[in-house]
Parts: sequence; structure tokens; C-alpha cells
Amino acid sequence: MNITIILNEAYPHGMAATNRIHLYAKRFKERGHDVEIIVPRPTERHRTKALNFERQGEYEGIKFRYPVNPVRSQSFIKRRFNDFISFFKTLGYVATKKRNTDILLIVDNRWYMILTYKLFSLIDRCKFVLEISEFPFVFAIERSFFRKIYINLYIKHLFKVFDGLIVISDSLYDYFVDKINRKAKQIIVPIITNTNNFKQTPNNSGEIVYTGALNQFKDGIMDLLQGYTIFTKNTPGKKLVLMGDLNVSPNKADVIEFIDKNKMQDNIEITGYVDRPVMIERMTNAAVLALAKPNNQQSEHCFPTKIAEYLSTGKPVLTTSTGSIPQYLTDRQNSFLTEPNDPDHLAQTLSDIFADYGKAEIVGQNGRKLAQNEFDYTTQVDRIITFFDELIEKKK
Repeated sequence: MNITIILNEAYPHGMAATNRIHLYAKRFKERGHDVEIIVPRPTERHRTKALNFERQGEYEGIKFRYPVNPVRSQSFIKRRFNDFISFFKTLGYVATKKRNTDILLIVDNRWYMILTYKLFSLIDRCKFVLEISEFPFVFAIERSFFRKIYINLYIKHLFKVFDGLIVISDSLYDYFVDKINRKAKQIIVPIITNTNNFKQTPNNSGEIVYTGALNQFKDGIMDLLQGYTIFTKNTPGKKLVLMGDLNVSPNKADVIEFIDKNKMQDNIEITGYVDRPVMIERMTNAAVLALAKPNNQQSEHCFPTKIAEYLSTGKPVLTTSTGSIPQYLTDRQNSFLTEPNDPDHLAQTLSDIFADYGKAEIVGQNGRKLAQNEFDYTTQVDRIITFFDELIEKKK
């Protein structure tokens, strides 16, 4: 099977979506399928902070390609020009070099990209599949009259062009049932991880670690800060480590103000972006991995990839009971679940963990077993391969 992936995210180094698609491609390759990832735009904002410099190459055996330099220009005009050129160079490459594609998998929500590659899939007679792990337009907070019309038209018509959808949760599956073509197929692929990347260690830094975007709407960062502050008044000496880039957070000012107001500078470390090996090391050496997702539409339909990675460490995982999380995780058996938007409950749960850390470690070990049994990429991506085979068989 020949699989081409259009990924509107940085590659090979990036955030959760990048890691998820990389694991897809890794397993496709391991199963003997030909796969290439194409990033249709420059993704790196600043040369000094860029993670991806190569226009094309291989990463862990996976071929990838950028149509132009991955680093965005400092000039507004050049950025627009490069975006324009990227679109046509990507299309030209796919239309000429990828004519033997069986599955065209797109991870991109831009309408013109979807319609362009739908046309290609019709000409080349390949199956067109969307991977989606967020509720449509969930981050579009401000909606003008014309924006609402656009969103309604998009949702009503655009999802009908796909032959298949890969969704991350049951709620997304249910949402798309009447939005897709009646001949299209869906598959639910929950969070995935390579558990082998996270070696169990008895080391315990005593740290409570969070990894992510430091965003209240998405990850409840302010709830985590408040809960930790309540907790640390009764249980001092446990550092909170926030592994993420505060400079790109919409809550940067709120986080700084909260830390200053509560005089928590010595208790809270904000690392900024760190290389993935460093992040994995600090996660595996943590005492607790924490996530305080709030109760909102984004949380209802998503399933945070970081949960699978947290569980893979074998350390106690504390998270809120939102969306698909309680469908897979059980409180005090393989994780510690708290109520969303409730810093007091979060603080109490942290206290319970440290009050009998021996029992918490057993919960953490059960969490790793859960990740191995339910979320390991080999099992889940094999299901995608079967899904692709069925789509191709329908074509025949």
C-alpha cells in the first residue's frame, strides 16, 4: 500500500499532532507500506528557535518533504509569497510524483487544501481520508455574521468529500455520522503512544510535571496553578514543573500575574520548549504527571495525547474526568481523576497521592499496563491499516 500524508504541522519535531502522525507513519513503514509525509507550508517561526531545517529527508526511516524552506521569513510579503508557492509546489509534487498513491491522508482543515486534494484523489482514483482530533472550529471564539455562515457551510458540505475519517473519540464519531457521505467510513483511534520510549525508573524527583501549551481553555493551566497552590500550603517541598513555551500561551499574562501574586517563583518552574529526550527524561523521573482539562466543548470531544504518554511512564497520573478520559481511565485503579474546574478537589487529590505514595505507585504501574494494552501505537495503527484495506477493497 502506498500512503501519502499531507500534514499541516511541523515535522519531524513538533507537538502532539506531529507525534501522533509520526507513529502512524512509523507503523505503516514497519508493516511494509510505502509512506511519505508532506508539510505544505513553512512551519518554523524564527530561525533561532527553529526545530526543523531540512526541506526533505528521512526521520526514523520516514520520508518527509517541505516544498520550500521550513523557516518562515521575517518579511510579511515574503511569508505570503512562500505560502502561495508552497501550495503549488506541494500540489505539483503530489500530482506528478505520487500518482501511485492508494491512500491520501490529510491532516489539514483549510477548505482550499481539502477541495484541491479531493480533486486529485478523484483523478488518481485513490481514497481520501481525513484525520481529525478536535471538534470543528472549537477554537474560533469570535464569530462574526459572515464567519458563522462560513462555518455552517463548511460543516454542512465539506466533510462529505472524504472517503474515510479517523477520529479520536466516540463523541466525534457520533458528531460526524450525519456530516459525512453515506458511503464513507469512520474509525475511532484513541490516543496512541510508543510505550518503549518511556522506560520505567524508580527515580523520583518529587516534581509534579505538566507538559503542553500552558493554555486555560485547552488544558486548564490556571486551574492547575490554583490547585497546586492550595496543595502546597499543606504539603510544601513539591515543585510544579510546567514544560511548555509560555511566550506562545494566550494566558501568559495570567500565569505570570498568578505566580507573582502568590509568591510562587521558587515553587514553579517554567522550562520553555525542551527537546523531546529531555522532556521524556523529566516525565519519567516525575512524582506525578498532571493535567487539569476544564469542562468545555473542546474537552468533551478530544482525548489528550499526553495522557497516553503520562501513563507510559508508570508514574501516578492525575487528570480531570472530561471527555473520553473516564471511558478508559478508572479513578484510584490506573489513574487519579478529579472534577474539572475544581482546584480544591485537585489539591485534595494531590494530597491523597503523596499521603500514601506507595499505593500511588501501584496505580501508576497499572496505568502503564493500560497504555500498553489500549494505547500502544502498534495495535491501534494496525487497525488503521485494516481500515485502509477495506476502503481500497471498496474501490475495486
